[in-house]
Amino acid sequence: MKNVCVLAYSGGLDTSAIIPWLIENYDIDVIAYCCNVGNLPPENELKERALKLGAREFIYEEAQDEFVNDFVYPMLRAGAKYLDDYLLGTAIARPLIAARVAAFAKSRQAKFIAHGATGKGNDHIRFERAWAYLCPDIKIIAPWKIWDYRSREELIKYLATVGMNWGAGNKAYSVDLNTFHRSCEGGDLEDIRHSYSEAEVLEWTSVDVKQTSTEVSLVIESGKIVQLDGKAMSPKSVVEELNKLGSKYGIGLCDIVEERINGIKSRGVYETPGGTIAHEALKALKQICWSRELYQLAQSMSREFGQLIYDGHWFSDHSSAVDGFFKSASKKLTGEVLLLIGPRSLRVLSRQSPFSLYRPEVASFESDQLDIHKAAMGYTKILTLSSLIQGQRAEAKV
Repeated sequence: MKNVCVLAYSGGLDTSAIIPWLIENYDIDVIAYCCNVGNLPPENELKERALKLGAREFIYEEAQDEFVNDFVYPMLRAGAKYLDDYLLGTAIARPLIAARVAAFAKSRQAKFIAHGATGKGNDHIRFERAWAYLCPDIKIIAPWKIWDYRSREELIKYLATVGMNWGAGNKAYSVDLNTFHRSCEGGDLEDIRHSYSEAEVLEWTSVDVKQTSTEVSLVIESGKIVQLDGKAMSPKSVVEELNKLGSKYGIGLCDIVEERINGIKSRGVYETPGGTIAHEALKALKQICWSRELYQLAQSMSREFGQLIYDGHWFSDHSSAVDGFFKSASKKLTGEVLLLIGPRSLRVLSRQSPFSLYRPEVASFESDQLDIHKAAMGYTKILTLSSLIQGQRAEAKV
């Protein structure tokens, strides 16, 4: 029997060319695996193409709810970002795809795993780090690091030699899409001195926003959104509805120059409308449910978690420990947040939680039931003691 290779197959030009290339160069059986996280064409279209190109088997899984519940929500409850602004929409989809590929590679007793990521981006590192952890004994084939092809045009010509007519080779931008976000890179965006054509680059975001403001209520349980405007929804449906709402109002658009794992600076335009709304709602809830000490510790851990996700360390002891912190911290992150959404704006109208640390009778300037004013005299004296001693030294010019 021939050796088996499980290919992370998207149906795009690169992974389509990889199927016959693997068969020719390794004399192996290829299993084309598709994990739909909101990024794939119809299953029948993908299956027909993969089998025509020589795949022995085609596997397709619908995983959008799992993607949001087990990956997006843990990231959101942590408030994780990369370089302050990027909500990690592309990066967070890679661990799930990698995990499912690894699972099928083991079940099919595959000797190889293959992917179509290039050597200049982040995804080849994310995939290969995940597989090093999940299936360390299975060898990885990364064609872009091996073959002599250097362009889309060359891949199209190669596919023509195996009977596949791909069509035009020009591709203005590189787009990544999933349930959570949409990103656009390459093309005119590579000139960071200039803006871009909104009509060409944006697909989700309304650029001419004329709608009046609207309110949306989010019910959150342990850091996960479970209801919108009083209606219970699946994780996928929550994100889809928030995306529709945010897109209509121009929410969640980010034009950023980020530094990839390998040090290359790259410009991307990201559309994450639903994630931006969810992030704001969760932040409002954290402000009333978490103490200052917990909130500040979480801010530090959030930056760490964002870096881990971006760098492809989801499957690691480090990441598991950080995620465990947020899972524990979010046990009391339960309540309801009401947001006002207007043209390119978000505002918190109200927030409430059974675990709120906010007490109106304590915060109010109109009453002092706990005699805080009197207690503050000694409290202030202790807190200012160090400053007092330093000031006396300064006066004495010691």
